[in-house]
Amino acid sequence: MSLSLPLHLLIHFMFSLLAGLIAWRIWRKPFLAAIFGVLGGFLIDLDHFIDYYLAFGFDWKWQYFEKGNQFLKSGNIYVLFHGWEYVIILVLLLFIIKNRYAKTILLSLALGIFFHLATDVVVDDMPVKSYSLNYRIAHDFRIAQIVKAENYEKHVERRMHVKFE
Repeated sequence: MSLSLPLHLLIHFMFSLLAGLIAWRIWRKPFLAAIFGVLGGFLIDLDHFIDYYLAFGFDWKWQYFEKGNQFLKSGNIYVLFHGWEYVIILVLLLFIIKNRYAKTILLSLALGIFFHLATDVVVDDMPVKSYSLNYRIAHDFRIAQIVKAENYEKHVERRMHVKFE
């Protein structure tokens, strides 16, 4: 399923608010829940700027970014903030830490990241394991080893038709 970038971001933002709402309902800290739900579920995508920088440096072209051309040029998918490992660590910390403020932060972040990654798996048609940081490291962040075979074929086809200035 391919969505426009604004719609994709809107879905992430709405799930971020849901993450905050759930944490707020449990620990009654609405401000913290909202802020950290959005941080975990929406602002996580700031890591795409890292991928863009690694591919193009400071030569900013919105159309390249919007179309994900950084992945075409580099052949890698880093997205360093996208990782199931973060969700696991945050949930484990929930069982250790007793402070309600900290629990609100941890749950909001964990749910925000979880909803974000789950949405990306569906919308971007990616294998669940692709959002494991350890998995991507083990495969040197190479797109060919991370995405589904049919999606890699589409990637190669797109790469042949894009000329970078």
